[in-house]
Amino acid sequence: MSARVGRAPITRTPRPRDRRAQILAAASDLFYRFGYHNVGTEDIAKAVGITPGALYRHVRSKEELLASALSDSFERATIVIDRQLPGGFAAVVGDLAETAAHRRELGVLWTRETRHLHAEYRTPMLERFFAFLGNLTAALREARGELSRDDAQLLSWCLLAVLTSASYHRVAASPEVTTTLLRDMALRVCEARIDGCGVHEEPVAGRGETGLPPRARREALLAVAARLFGDRGYQSVTMEEVGAEVGMTGTGVYRHFATKGDLLSAIVARATESLQLGLSRALSAATTPAAGLDNVVAAYIDFAMAHTDLVNVLLAEVMNVPQPYRHRIRRAEHDYVAEWVCLLAATHPELDRTTVLFRVHAVLTVINDVARTPHLRGQPGLVDKVRLVAAAVLHG
Repeated sequence: MSARVGRAPITRTPRPRDRRAQILAAASDLFYRFGYHNVGTEDIAKAVGITPGALYRHVRSKEELLASALSDSFERATIVIDRQLPGGFAAVVGDLAETAAHRRELGVLWTRETRHLHAEYRTPMLERFFAFLGNLTAALREARGELSRDDAQLLSWCLLAVLTSASYHRVAASPEVTTTLLRDMALRVCEARIDGCGVHEEPVAGRGETGLPPRARREALLAVAARLFGDRGYQSVTMEEVGAEVGMTGTGVYRHFATKGDLLSAIVARATESLQLGLSRALSAATTPAAGLDNVVAAYIDFAMAHTDLVNVLLAEVMNVPQPYRHRIRRAEHDYVAEWVCLLAATHPELDRTTVLFRVHAVLTVINDVARTPHLRGQPGLVDKVRLVAAAVLHG
């Protein structure tokens, strides 16, 4: 019976047991689509269908949401590695591929958004990631006893790049199809024969280890801004900080670039123009689609190894480029990938379009991740090893 005549009884809707999981899923999706800085807790609460106050009963902050979403993925992956699966290492890869297929946002969240975490969250997360990577490397060496520790670590990193590559494109495929494609490509990476490559070659130089800074102020600003945007994120860097790095005041920077958006647009334009020039050279030196594909892969490896800051910006900051220039950049990126797709499809006409797209994006992600990882760049023969891994993914 209600407390007052004429008023309906007060009923309470029970709080779902999986409310925190719903919040994490909504936050991950919004961070993935719009970027961490462009999403507020009120947006996340609205996506779940609760009030911001109700959201804070489950998490302390937006930052905790991002950290929790990534930590959850590491926990799942660690469980897979620790289990003794009947199918051995191949079964481990299959389980990891299934997780990646159902959480396609994880690669972008890790690459683009972890920069915004404070040490309280970032340090333990990095520790967990490298512990997981160490276990994965050990499992791969157990499966392939002939691999050196360096080669096993490189292949493990490439394997993870393949598994997270679906995060960087929106090619439609069911979770089951995605799992199969990711698993098959990852297993080909694990089987790649890279031992003996470039034992006498010098390692790729790390960022800032060689070369002279540009003397022209505009070029110096572009170089510094690319590094700062890549390291800390576009929205965390001020024009004054960019100017200070090259000995200029904030007003001096504005004489070259009217807004920070103009500065970012100029960096992205520099990157896309460089890619197109490399693509043109690669195609002009080939007479068959297969040779063209090999040349294009080699050109992109050279670009990524030489311009890690530009790669960082292309991967993480295009969403911050002002409209309508952003549309032109997206178009240029699409056209660049389309050339790879045409070459692979012509080389392997037996492959369906979905498989071709997944393979192309997997190779691009492998190259990007290896090029931007300092301790891998120190390996002798790295460029040749990455080319072999790329060939294993593309040609099967």
